[in-house]
Amino acid sequence: MLTGVLTACTGAADQGAGTVTVGRPSGAPGQSSGAPSTAVPDAGTPDSEAPGGSAPTVAPGTGSVPASAGFATVDASRYQIDGSYYFQSPTGNIMCGVLATAPYGVGCQLRKANIITPKLPNCTDAPNRKVAAHLYEGKSEFLCTSQGIFVGIPQDGSAAGGAVLNYGESLTVNGYTCDSSSQGVRCRAGGHGFAISADDQHIF
Repeated sequence: MLTGVLTACTGAADQGAGTVTVGRPSGAPGQSSGAPSTAVPDAGTPDSEAPGGSAPTVAPGTGSVPASAGFATVDASRYQIDGSYYFQSPTGNIMCGVLATAPYGVGCQLRKANIITPKLPNCTDAPNRKVAAHLYEGKSEFLCTSQGIFVGIPQDGSAAGGAVLNYGESLTVNGYTCDSSSQGVRCRAGGHGFAISADDQHIF
């Protein structure tokens, strides 16, 4: 169990394919504050291996998570920590935040990636190279993060990551909507967003 606050680390832009490596930014997305790193803990079973039949699914190979049709909307107040909103998938492999501070917007990161998008050629799934996706002001991007940018740290000492957003549930807050299914998490606003799981990551 992770109980301390994650600190920032130095980040640098990776070369090629628009890839960005970040710590916890202090300003716009992609900036870092230069403090030491604390790695996100490794995870167990990725979401793509969750038992079938318990939530909406999509056809194999479509590369997308279903939209909100058929999802139950949850009370956002259950997910609020210090002005931001954090949740994790039922397996704990996907951790997400709707952030009230920089880098703002909504983002999710993986504890463990089985397959990494080719748009992150320098991301290796090492503790300091975790796969993430981020949406802010109509721009979706992939990130290779060195620490828990989108990981909520509860004040009551419970496990990091925020409350569980169960399969078939949808969270809408600050204009962003995120859906959780056994295929992963899909977040969007204004026609832009991302879908993320251990086996597949897409931005749109």
